[in-house]
Amino acid sequence: MADLGKKYCVNCLADVTNLRLRCTECSDIELCPECFSAGAEIGTHRRWHGYQQVDGGRFSLWGPEAEGGWTSREEQSLLDAIEQYGFGNWEDMAAHVGASRTPQEVMEHYVTMYIHGNLGKACIPDSIPNRVTDHTCPSGGPLSPSLTTPLPPLDISLVEQQQLGYMPLRDDYEIEYDQDAEKLISGLSVNYDDEDVEIEMKRAHVDMYVRKLRERQRRKNIARDYNLVPVFLGRDKKDKEKDKPGGTGVVGASVTVSGAGVGGGVIGLGSMTAAGSGPIPNTSKRKITKEEKEQRVRLRALCQFMAHREFEEFFENMHKERMLRIKVRELQRYRRNGITRLEESAEYEAARHKREKRKENKSVVNSKRGSSGAAGLGSSMGLGGGAGGGGGVAGGLGVGSGIKEEGKDGEFAAIENLTGFELLSDREKVLCNSLNLSPTRYLTVKTIIIKDHLQKRQGIPAKSRLPSYLDKVLKKRILSFLTESGWISRDAS
Repeated sequence: MADLGKKYCVNCLADVTNLRLRCTECSDIELCPECFSAGAEIGTHRRWHGYQQVDGGRFSLWGPEAEGGWTSREEQSLLDAIEQYGFGNWEDMAAHVGASRTPQEVMEHYVTMYIHGNLGKACIPDSIPNRVTDHTCPSGGPLSPSLTTPLPPLDISLVEQQQLGYMPLRDDYEIEYDQDAEKLISGLSVNYDDEDVEIEMKRAHVDMYVRKLRERQRRKNIARDYNLVPVFLGRDKKDKEKDKPGGTGVVGASVTVSGAGVGGGVIGLGSMTAAGSGPIPNTSKRKITKEEKEQRVRLRALCQFMAHREFEEFFENMHKERMLRIKVRELQRYRRNGITRLEESAEYEAARHKREKRKENKSVVNSKRGSSGAAGLGSSMGLGGGAGGGGGVAGGLGVGSGIKEEGKDGEFAAIENLTGFELLSDREKVLCNSLNLSPTRYLTVKTIIIKDHLQKRQGIPAKSRLPSYLDKVLKKRILSFLTESGWISRDAS
């Protein structure tokens, strides 16, 4: 009786109860899968006839030794479940397949047979082209919510958060820069029937929105780097009051940030503190001059292109440049005076200090004489006399000829437009003006005299000849001036 329900292949007489292929044109023609694959023909049946699969639902698709008892009906339920619930939802998939299968069995069977098995190797390529880009990573595409590395949240109190409109959990503000930027893309929608012009227009809107997001983040970075939020809240004033004896604030740097995440407003600062931006090289160890403060105000527009540390290093390098220029001018002055070694410069500076001291003493004496109504010095040189009474005189230069020192350029109207005037010192200008001698002629005579003096010191006989326009009186006065100034020794004069 058990054999009555069985079906057999009409060609090879194999048991085809679970799975057989029935001809739709010939009656009573049922073949097994092997005979169907071989193209068996019996009587009027031909291999190109139509077929119908008759499935009992109990045959194994992968073979009983590799499948573990999975029937074709369970395989079909598994494929339906993976399509409906998605990969990874093994609990729902096991419930869909049947109570006889656990989630672990479902996972192992699918991974073994459909992914790592022959079917998976044949269907899943090694390299998948046109992979979708993940825009949610921190360094991802332009639509990523974090366009740059997120900044650390601000350390401010609850009252200050309400005043600023700051949301610490989101590190965001209630009113952002360009608050209506999202309107550019809020109404966009992608349709399959859009024309090329419409698609390009929508892309342009997205690009404009991304630019606004980047500008918004850039302003936040500037405000965070230059500590604009504490300044906006008035914390810098409190810190300055606490550290008033020796504050380290960098005064004079100014930044103007429109809507830099601080209420969308405009913050104009006259000073910034250096807290939280790393060590600043030597800026707090020296006193900042008034000129540097004014220069910082003029160059404050560079703050939006430079980090705070770079901004401070820039000004520190400018200070070093000024110091180097001063040193170069000092070395050039030594060279003009015939000094070629640093050891000689120390002697020169000592002699110069003594000359300045004598000049100050004589100025004090002459001032006292001038206040008593005495006539000013230098009348023998053709210079104007000192002012009498309360006017006083500027004081002599200590030169034997009695040259009067005048510090105003207005006194040198006769020679100030001549070549070489800017190369003279104040005392040399007075000398040239009193002798009615052009700066170039004076510099020529001075060079010849100093050159002869240096050659005599080295034991070389001097062969230089003075110009014809230099008479004995002019030569004597110039020699006296150079001797008193310390350029030549008294023996040479």
